[in-house]
Amino acid sequence: MPEYQLVLQIPEDAVRDFDAMVAIEDELSSALSPEHDVDGHDIGSGTINYFVITKAPGKAFSLAKTIFVERGLLSNLRAASRRRDAGKYELVWPENDETPFKLM
Repeated sequence: MPEYQLVLQIPEDAVRDFDAMVAIEDELSSALSPEHDVDGHDIGSGTINYFVITKAPGKAFSLAKTIFVERGLLSNLRAASRRRDAGKYELVWPENDETPFKLM
């Protein structure tokens, strides 16, 4: 089964500080482990990206989505996945959004 990279992206200004950003990553790790591997984050160009390596991106997103709902960040969330050996991301969230996903 191929591995996928799931990217969970929120605007930088959606969290109040560095500690809040790290707390989200810690919550993702707790909620997704051991089946899915939270592979860190990056920040820049106005966005925060959390990276998840998984064989089941839909399942990983469903678990991760609850964290963003609980924190009131669902309306700020964009998520996309791709096979690790492929280059194009497919948008997972928001549903029916036609805006291309950009990893910034």
